[in-house]
Amino acid sequence: MVMIQKEHVRVQHCVEDWKQAVIDVVNPLVEDGYVEKRYIDGIFENTEKMGPYYVIAPQIAIPHARPEQGVIKKAMSILLLKEPIKFSEDGFEVRLLIALAATDSQSHLESLVTLSNLLSDESTLASMLQASSNEELYEFFRHL
Repeated sequence: MVMIQKEHVRVQHCVEDWKQAVIDVVNPLVEDGYVEKRYIDGIFENTEKMGPYYVIAPQIAIPHARPEQGVIKKAMSILLLKEPIKFSEDGFEVRLLIALAATDSQSHLESLVTLSNLLSDESTLASMLQASSNEELYEFFRHL
């Protein structure tokens, strides 16, 4: 499974828009060499073509692009926003973003299954959304 690094988990008050949210959640992976900077552009390009396919439920988005769009090593990073954003006018409000960088379709599916199991527990998700520090949020994901 994908490893979550403590320094890749952040709580922040707000962002200007959904594009800034994507940049903020993916940047730790760029900085630490897990994805190339063009991975962010890949997410933007895919969103223009297919819409925000990675907004999977109210409050939750898992922005990602294809492995060939800049993934170097598999990893995740997490951003919790105190102020929600929307990726489309009629879409869900989102506060929890999980950037997923998978090296192949198998690791991509394994990561999504593990995340969906974790995020499908409503009380766990409610607790995550209340996290007030990077460390507190990291505790929910450290076993991944």
